[in-house]
Amino acid sequence: MKLCPLPTLLSASLLLGLMLGGCVAPEATQHKPEAKAPAPAVQKPAIQPVAAMSAPVLPAMAAPKLIAPPPRPPLSPQVEEVVGHLTNTDQTDTLAHDIVDTTGFPEAMASLAPDAAPPKIEQVDTRGQPPARGLTADGDSVNLVERDWTGLVLVPINKSLSKAYTTAVRLLKVEAHPLKDGRIRVWIRMQNVGHKSLPSEIACTFTMRGDTQPMSPNFYELEVPAREYRDVFFVSPPGYLITYTVLIRSNHLAPGADR
Repeated sequence: MKLCPLPTLLSASLLLGLMLGGCVAPEATQHKPEAKAPAPAVQKPAIQPVAAMSAPVLPAMAAPKLIAPPPRPPLSPQVEEVVGHLTNTDQTDTLAHDIVDTTGFPEAMASLAPDAAPPKIEQVDTRGQPPARGLTADGDSVNLVERDWTGLVLVPINKSLSKAYTTAVRLLKVEAHPLKDGRIRVWIRMQNVGHKSLPSEIACTFTMRGDTQPMSPNFYELEVPAREYRDVFFVSPPGYLITYTVLIRSNHLAPGADR
């Protein structure tokens, strides 16, 4: 009997065992991925309702109080008469006027009556103006010292009120100021439009009710430098005034005057 060498049997056994062992070896455990828990829902912050916009409430403001001008003191019948006459535009023999609230003659304020309501004052450059002087109806020179102006200002309405015998002057402004006794003070601003000093004469004639002949004009001598102006006034006589006329002429008797 022939025996197989042991090492060969051992090798075969070992090989068989290895083969069998390889056949029966348990399968490798496959780890399935665990199901992930759903992520918690992210809660969005609740949207707050937007408040309606409204304009800020301002404190109530009191309406400005309008201060009424002080009432004018009552006028005398004589003043009422002359004002009514001069402002009546239906008359054909009278130079009609408007009542205004501003005077262009600041120097006239010196004649304002103590109880009169003052008018507004137009700003005028009065540098170089001589002291305010004028003439009465009878030709007397007078300073502006009487406090007799009612504060009323009457301005002629777009009509010629002067007779100029020279082209070298221009009337810039004319106002009639009713006085407390019924007379008027006529203010006149005359400008020399020439290039040299002008010796001139200016007058104001008044036509009164009942006059049978015109009054002779009384001229006021006035030296007006070139391109400058001068103010002067005339006072009407007592009585019922119909109209007035301003007269201007060159003083041919003055030295150096144009002839």
